[in-house]
Amino acid sequence: MPKTFNEISDWIVKHISIQAEIDPSEVALDTDIVNFRLDSLILVNITTDLEEWIGMELSPSIFWEMGTIAATTQWIIENQEV
Repeated sequence: MPKTFNEISDWIVKHISIQAEIDPSEVALDTDIVNFRLDSLILVNITTDLEEWIGMELSPSIFWEMGTIAATTQWIIENQEV
């Protein structure tokens, strides 16, 4: 079953906040991903976990390609299997 925008963005916020060691309330959906100062290995690991959770293959560089959590989430919503 496809995930909603809020489900996906909440999942991403939670995992980024854990890795960046910041409160989830500090993770804005429209903030550029690079501002969270996560290295590429951490983002690839988040992407791998996200793939498993949503059940679709993602580019390992999706966060860099999309730039923000909102844009990444929107791309996933538009490309999910129904």
